[in-house]
Amino acid sequence: MNASPFSLAGRTILITGASSGIGDATARLCAGMGARILACGRDHERLARAVASLAGAGHQAIIGDLTDPAARQALVDAAPSLDGCVFSAGAAQLAPMRMVTQRHLDQLFAVNYDAPVLLTQALLARRRIAANASLVYVTAVAEHVAPHATGIYSGAKAALTATVRTIAVEHAKQGVRANCVSPGYVATPMLDGLQNVMSTGDKAALAPLGMIEPDDVAGAIAWLLAPASRWVSRTSLVIDSGLTLHVR
Repeated sequence: MNASPFSLAGRTILITGASSGIGDATARLCAGMGARILACGRDHERLARAVASLAGAGHQAIIGDLTDPAARQALVDAAPSLDGCVFSAGAAQLAPMRMVTQRHLDQLFAVNYDAPVLLTQALLARRRIAANASLVYVTAVAEHVAPHATGIYSGAKAALTATVRTIAVEHAKQGVRANCVSPGYVATPMLDGLQNVMSTGDKAALAPLGMIEPDDVAGAIAWLLAPASRWVSRTSLVIDSGLTLHVR
């Protein structure tokens, strides 16, 4: 029997957005800690490569865009009893408030709020979440500091955090924990995609401890999934390299 409070041996963990960035790093770390991974992503080839690289056996890839109700249902139908879930899929677009459109608002909320919340609802309704499971949602430090041009993105992440707190309360009797990790600037393809509208290098340089890598966030997520954090629920763990020390 493995008594380590940091072990994930024998646990089955769903990870959305598992084909790149924080989701990919989390899948690799959790598999290395003994978990069986149910990996979800939109890009077939990239997800297949990510799953093939995982340590251990029994991992499964599910292709789908989780903003699509049919894709969410297919994932719930395929899911076994889950000991943990990591909701890592997300999207960022920047727009000053005078330029925000209904389409911009709908797109960001569909990916960053509707998809993880409705997937959670379906997993709970179908009893796919095991007793004592740990749910971890990847939000963003923007929800706390709301910098320029992030009004809708920050709002979607803040709304998700509020809903996660309710999930934690409603399912505490089953031993289910629900928490958020709230990263600052992380070296991911999503951050690269913002290069045409902002200097991510200049933004990252504001962080006293330097640029955050996906593996750094994955470590915090793995801790929240593991028994070592068994008394931690309904919180949001900021991982921002000290970026917001003076403005939080």
